[in-house]
Amino acid sequence: MHFLVQTPLRHVGQAPLLLCAFLSAASVTAQEVHSGITFDVQFSNTSAIETTPIKDPYEATAAQQASIRLQTAINETGIAKDCLTNPVDISPTALYALKDCIANETVDGFFMLLADDIEASNTFWDRVVTESTSDMTQWVPTRAYVTCYFGAALNATSFAEWTLSSSLVDAAELNANPEHYLFALTDESLTEASAQIFEGWGGVLSTFGTKRTNFTVPAYEVPDFGGSVPAPWSLADSFNLELQRIGPKVLAYGDGNTFGYLHIAVRDVPATTAHPAAIQVYSAVWYPPWDQNTNTTERQEFLTNYIADEAHHMVVEVVNLSLKAAAELAAV
Repeated sequence: MHFLVQTPLRHVGQAPLLLCAFLSAASVTAQEVHSGITFDVQFSNTSAIETTPIKDPYEATAAQQASIRLQTAINETGIAKDCLTNPVDISPTALYALKDCIANETVDGFFMLLADDIEASNTFWDRVVTESTSDMTQWVPTRAYVTCYFGAALNATSFAEWTLSSSLVDAAELNANPEHYLFALTDESLTEASAQIFEGWGGVLSTFGTKRTNFTVPAYEVPDFGGSVPAPWSLADSFNLELQRIGPKVLAYGDGNTFGYLHIAVRDVPATTAHPAAIQVYSAVWYPPWDQNTNTTERQEFLTNYIADEAHHMVVEVVNLSLKAAAELAAV
């Protein structure tokens, strides 16, 4: 979740526990509540608010899968073996502690532990790109809209500013989602950024298994709808362009195929008599449609369950990162 805005970045302190002020937001009826903050989740701008929890069930299952994979790789390689616990704990909290331990022990630990996964992911995405049209107007989205009722504790600009600081968001990303392994943001200017990302998604709702992918976003900038990206990808006037960023997802190995486009936006939602002020985060990735794949069952699984996997993954990420940002900004 990363933005660049044309306003100065405030100094941000270390993250404490969420302050009591967050808990004073007016009660609203919505999908789920985390650390006293209410969140609404939609998977399109016209769909109803989801009525069953998304974040906790998805995060728990993804954490189990990531934990088992890391523990197996550690036992096979001996890398970061002192990070394992006895008895084994595969909860999200334990997984985040395990990842923190691995990251502190060796910079390249995840790349060494998950090298086979990266190779398998490259093979998968190279195939998707090869068997897809290059016409981006035909690409398909995975996306989520998450409305976060922080009241005065967090607004769209302050959240966007927080995501600009590589010293803060890079570390936060490791615990933003079970399948996050590296995020390295390069601050280039007030209007552009680039990043290296190593993360995975899939295998919770889909049969494809987790695709742990190492990629870059070499140019992450204000969208040029109808120019560098298709006009139908536009959010129209619902989100200010200044708080939107879009950029290609490029495989870090092999032919360096572009296998998707990341599109993030955030806006303020004013308070009403029914609910406090909120921010709404739009998180989307546009993918090649795999339309030249002759295996219709495989393609349908990709277009439904696998894409749903990433949409749920993004909900977990938005909730965790917005809570982290609000806590750190409250400490300033």
